[in-house]
Amino acid sequence: MITPRQLKILTAIVEDYVDLGQPIGSNTLIQRHNVDVSPATIRNDMKTLEEKLLITKTHFSSGRIPSEAGFRLYANHLLEQPYNFEMQGGLDLHQMLVNHHYDLSSTLDTFAKVFSNQAHYTTLVIGPDHSKASILDVHLMKLNPYHLIVVMIDEIGHVKHLHVTSDQAYKDDSIIKVSNYLSEHVSQFIDDDKAQTIEMYRMLGFNLQETELIIRIVHLLQQYRNNQSTRVYLGGKHQLIEGLNESTVASIQPILKYIESDRIADVIHDMSDQLINVRIGTEIEQNLHGIAILSRSYQIDKDLTGHIAVIGPTAMHYHNVIQLLSRIS
Repeated sequence: MITPRQLKILTAIVEDYVDLGQPIGSNTLIQRHNVDVSPATIRNDMKTLEEKLLITKTHFSSGRIPSEAGFRLYANHLLEQPYNFEMQGGLDLHQMLVNHHYDLSSTLDTFAKVFSNQAHYTTLVIGPDHSKASILDVHLMKLNPYHLIVVMIDEIGHVKHLHVTSDQAYKDDSIIKVSNYLSEHVSQFIDDDKAQTIEMYRMLGFNLQETELIIRIVHLLQQYRNNQSTRVYLGGKHQLIEGLNESTVASIQPILKYIESDRIADVIHDMSDQLINVRIGTEIEQNLHGIAILSRSYQIDKDLTGHIAVIGPTAMHYHNVIQLLSRIS
């Protein structure tokens, strides 16, 4: 445990280090903050913080920099403060979805970029899990007599184009017949594990070519949904590199590898134990240093939920990012 005065000094060291990017000494604290204690008292408190491994002395300066534990304690203190939900300029995700004509992919891509511009750090938006979304409609479009496009729309607004080709030309009336049938019965095909048989469709009045087309399309839809992973939308990738300095440059490769892999979505999902979550350095993974991730969940409509995460150096403006995350509605 540390005293309230020592917490104030730790807070000042963290915030000055984030602003200045250099070790912080007692003289800097006195010059930048309205302190009502002597320099000797500040130095003694800094010594105590160093003994508790919350700050560390660099070999080339008499100043101190926050340790990972120091950043953690500072972030914990911020998270204990009430969130300012009434601040102006919040992001209304539902209105953003309306403005993008209910195109979810476009909405989340814009959301990631807008939030990154406000936070000045790299931002990832984890989209809803498409694999669990019901398919609302399927219809066919003829590209040419031998090539059809299967247009699939799911309940979270995702539109997917699948392709079917054949050596034999498809007749227009067969395309319309199959399209209407699939559109009316698609949900039972996807959710029902019963085997489809040629005889079953022949009894329903479909010829052999139409039957084979239905079976191929249903198989494509099932395969697509089973293989569908959560989409990740990235905003401000350059912010990560620009925010790192010579002491954290070694972190670029592992964090970029994280961003470009499926693992990042799992990490962010695992962080969801409170409204706003913070993970710093080795809390994310053992070999990661100098990196912090702040995240929270979002909800656009009752079934449209996902996560947003801000990634930056451990020396980031935590207060600003936490306030921005608290304003998402």
